[in-house]
Amino acid sequence: MDFNTIRIILIVVLVLYFIVIVTRRTKESMRWVVLGEAFGEKGEQLARDHDRLDQAGLRVRMERGVKTSFLFRRFSKELDDRVALYVLKEDLPQAEEILRHN
Repeated sequence: MDFNTIRIILIVVLVLYFIVIVTRRTKESMRWVVLGEAFGEKGEQLARDHDRLDQAGLRVRMERGVKTSFLFRRFSKELDDRVALYVLKEDLPQAEEILRHN
């Protein structure tokens, strides 16, 4: 095989690998729904809601802050206290019911 053939095969393999990774990540992220997003004291309330939903047996996920590169970190200081609460789509009605009663 010559150099160009090997190069084309490697490019095709990398493109296919990229498509598989993006498809899996997209499929996984489509399962989650944002239940709430807040800053400061309201964000701490969301953190407590996360604990309640987790104790109830629901699959929840919490993100704190905003991930930024070191170049933009100085511009995002007010975003450090951000809290976002995610729940699986199939658990959303049950999560809303639990939070409504508390």
